Amino acid sequence: MYQIAETLKATKQFYFVECAFLEINQPDIAIGLTICQEAGAKQIVIVPYFLHLGSHVQRDLPNIISGWQKDNPTIKIIMGQHLGFSPLLVSLVQERIQEALDHNNEHKKG
Repeated sequence: MYQIAETLKATKQFYFVECAFLEINQPDIAIGLTICQEAGAKQIVIVPYFLHLGSHVQRDLPNIISGWQKDNPTIKIIMGQHLGFSPLLVSLVQERIQEALDHNNEHKKG
């Protein structure tokens, strides 16, 4: 995720790019929103980095966002779609399968 964020930053298409996490890692979502606000954001677009539309995307994330927004009503927050399915993922999985097979075959030769 950090590599994707760095690549997005390098495009200079977006004013600011920040990673934030729902669980375990820091910054959490509320801190990530505050970081964006402190960087001068008046509008924040959140793209949930999830493949599946589960309870985190449907319930947890909206609850965190609405709680933060109650304390920061001047900041507009837009939540985009979660990553979900993309044909690009099929290609990536095929690539990973081939890498695993190639790696396995190299170890058999050695």
